[in-house]
Amino acid sequence: MEHAYICDAIFLDSRTIRLFEESSVSEKEIQLIIIPKKISEPKRKAGLLKGKIRMSEDFDEPLEEMREYME
Repeated sequence: MEHAYICDAIFLDSRTIRLFEESSVSEKEIQLIIIPKKISEPKRKAGLLKGKIRMSEDFDEPLEEMREYME
C-alpha cells in the first residue's frame, strides 16, 4: 500500500527544498510531487462602503433624453 506524506516546504535554491516538519519516511527513494500553494485573496468585508455611496432622490425617474422612446 502506498502512503502520502504531506507537509509544507520552501525552495532554498533550484535543487534544495526545506521541509517545515519532520518526516517519518523510511524509504531510501521517494517520489516528490510539487503542488504550488494558492495565495488566498483577502475576504471582502460586508458593509465596508456603507454610507459612502448615495443615490439621488430622482434616481428612478425617466430621463429627459429618453422621453421620446417611452411614449
